[in-house]
Amino acid sequence: MVGDDALADFPLSLRLVPRSRDTSFSPINPAPNVFAYVSDRLWHLFLPALTLTLFMYGSYLLLARATMLETLTEDYIVTARAKGLKERTVLFKHALKNASLPLITNAAISIGFILSGAIITEQVFVYPGLGWWTWKAIDFVDYPVLQTIFFLVALCVIVANFIADILYGVIDPRIKYE
Repeated sequence: MVGDDALADFPLSLRLVPRSRDTSFSPINPAPNVFAYVSDRLWHLFLPALTLTLFMYGSYLLLARATMLETLTEDYIVTARAKGLKERTVLFKHALKNASLPLITNAAISIGFILSGAIITEQVFVYPGLGWWTWKAIDFVDYPVLQTIFFLVALCVIVANFIADILYGVIDPRIKYE
């Protein structure tokens, strides 16, 4: 029987994903070109990005399903079907537009949760970013850095909500801003 250490190292021995860090290159071993550097950074970013995406995916999926099911029972959908429109047209032009508004709201609100989830994710994958910086500031009790990080997160949430408000007007023509 294979030992626990060998079993734990099996995915890493396939070399499909990197072990840790944000790049394979260093000042001693620089990247040969820009394409190699960017592709290496994306390769190292794959697992942390997948982790943060899968963390929120279930809630978005359930919300999308619930809003689509609710929208498909509305009178204007029944009317569109009675007119003889194709099902694809009914789903994408009528139902999806109205069902996407709660999804946009949820995405804008969850920006703060994604950034806070990055703290744990960046620690696990040893990926230096805003989460890693937050962890170090907590570790060294550096209040000015923590205040700056909280300000940046709050600013990102405000900007995301502003973009969501603009998208409302683009998606739903009934919403007018004056």
